[in-house]
Amino acid sequence: MSDKAKDTIYIDVEEEITGIISKVQNSSKDIVALVLPKRASVLQSVVNMKLLKRSAEQAGKKVVLITSESKILPLAGAVGVFVASNLTSKPYVPPSPMSGESPAPVSDSEDVSIDPETPVSELAPDAKFANGDAEGIEIDNTKPKVPADGKSAKKSGGKLKVPSFSKFRKRLLLGGVALVALIAFLVWAIAFAPNAQVTVRANTKDLPLNIELRADKTEGAQADPANKEVRATTSELVKEDSETIEATGEKNNGKKADGSVSMTSTKCAPDLDQPSNVPAGTTLSFNGVAYTTKSATSFSSSPSSASGSCATYDANNSTSITAQSPGENANTSNSNFSVSGRSDVDAEGSASGGTDKIVKIVSDIDVRKAKERINSKQNTAQDEIEQQLTQSGFTAVEDSFDAGNTKYNVTPSVGSESKEVTVKSTTTYKMLGVNTDDIKKVIEEEVKNQEDGPSQSILSDGLNSANFRILSESGESAVVTVETTVVVGPDVDEEAIKAQIAGKKDGEAEEILNGISGFSDAQVDIGPFWVTSIPEASKVEFIVQQADGQSIPE
Repeated sequence: MSDKAKDTIYIDVEEEITGIISKVQNSSKDIVALVLPKRASVLQSVVNMKLLKRSAEQAGKKVVLITSESKILPLAGAVGVFVASNLTSKPYVPPSPMSGESPAPVSDSEDVSIDPETPVSELAPDAKFANGDAEGIEIDNTKPKVPADGKSAKKSGGKLKVPSFSKFRKRLLLGGVALVALIAFLVWAIAFAPNAQVTVRANTKDLPLNIELRADKTEGAQADPANKEVRATTSELVKEDSETIEATGEKNNGKKADGSVSMTSTKCAPDLDQPSNVPAGTTLSFNGVAYTTKSATSFSSSPSSASGSCATYDANNSTSITAQSPGENANTSNSNFSVSGRSDVDAEGSASGGTDKIVKIVSDIDVRKAKERINSKQNTAQDEIEQQLTQSGFTAVEDSFDAGNTKYNVTPSVGSESKEVTVKSTTTYKMLGVNTDDIKKVIEEEVKNQEDGPSQSILSDGLNSANFRILSESGESAVVTVETTVVVGPDVDEEAIKAQIAGKKDGEAEEILNGISGFSDAQVDIGPFWVTSIPEASKVEFIVQQADGQSIPE
């Protein structure tokens, strides 16, 4: 067998006919075995089967379909395509589905032939098999053969079936894993899973407070809650940022048009004197394009013509001009130009050589847009400095937030040729913060002064929703007001209550809780379902609600 008849191609179940044809045509071998998956619908069409055979013949190749699909075999027989049930089977052309017809003839015009007596694996000895050896691979799941008596054989050659030790070991391993999982579940269910949620309603009252604080920012300052004096600090955050955007400005770097004009001056009575010179640098214009004269222009002392009370004087020389801006639009021929500042002078001439070369440049609008994007990030900076104060034990006074002066660096500069511009900024943000613990102590003192009886305690100081406002700031001190609503209620030791109800049934615990002064409508939920009593205190969640069932603000 020659080396040219050696190729095997595996086809995907979703492969299109065009893809299969392309793979056959691109194969470097002359005999191609196409291994089809089950339910390969692409070749369940006689049109696709003919296209495959015709394309293979045009490419000088023979195709063998490795399949046993009942829907494909008749079509292969009708077209005359070889098939084989696996890579070690001998190829053959299935019978045509048309009664009495023999298989479609195989073209003898090609120098490639398939020997029906030779297995496909020998036709394509370089095929790579799934199991790594040269054994054949069944492509389709064929039904096992059943003995004539309808009974499957249980023994072979009268030998006893030997037990599989690997199966026994596998079952033993699975049993051990199941036992470990069961033990782990029992430990979790007994030691970790039990929990309880205790919810009670307390007789609470909202107490609005408006306190004026004196904040001391000096190092080593001491708080005096009774006199509403608290420690304070000013936190700084230096933030560098940058934005790069596409440049939108345009500039024409082409050539300027050059040319010359001839001038005449028309003067009417009573002023018929010789016209004054047109100095160099005078602006001429035509069709919206401006030009500049390169030299001065003088006129003859005698008019060249006269009409009625007016006389026309010709220039002594032609005048060179150049366009003020580059561009092809400055090119003109035999045009009449207007002369700036000289209504008595007309100019006629031409200009040429102007070209266009449009490039991107940085504009003021581009820089302004980049700055606006940077400034839009100011809220992020405020959040960062507030978090910085919180981590240091201070409560931010939002009213004192100062963005300071921002320094910008623009690269490249405005007017420079560039496709983009980068604007970098450096900003120093500042914010005043007052010591959180000091504020809480001031609030406690204020509540004591307004509430009678030792039974009331602060259930919520309201600092998370408090409104801080700076009244004045001078040097190292500031006057700050804080408005908040404090929730006061029964003074209860939660840990003592948890220890008291530990080990009790839910009904017993609810009875104990309802008997505590200031509490009502106690509800105890124990879980999971197999737990029947309240676990230890660390596994109990204690929730206190207001009398109307609303949660107490943090």
